[in-house]
Amino acid sequence: MNYQPPVYLTPHMYITNEESEIIDALVDHHEMPKKFDTDKVISYFDGQNFCLVLYFANSQDRGFQMFVVNDFSVNVDELYLLSASLGSLLQKGISVHLLSQAKNRVDNLIHMSGTFRALFGKKEIID
Repeated sequence: MNYQPPVYLTPHMYITNEESEIIDALVDHHEMPKKFDTDKVISYFDGQNFCLVLYFANSQDRGFQMFVVNDFSVNVDELYLLSASLGSLLQKGISVHLLSQAKNRVDNLIHMSGTFRALFGKKEIID
């Protein structure tokens, strides 16, 4: 994998493949995988941010990729964009099992966004 600085896809969502940042975050949130022989989808909350980590075990493209949606409960459009992007990759047949799991997690979070807004004391979705 080529390592690049985080890329903001929208003002509230970025993607990174900087493994040291991703591994540090996984360790801090007690989400670090024990084995690295299969693809993995890991999701967790960092405060009010949603983090979706994909681990690709394929030896030609091994490594981590992380999407972060800042203040996800009110930035639901970013969740829809992430879901659509994962769906597009699925239609192309790319890492079907891994990306299906990732898309399901994002879709479930979209459906729960109202609950999280209430939990966080937010009243509106940000446009």
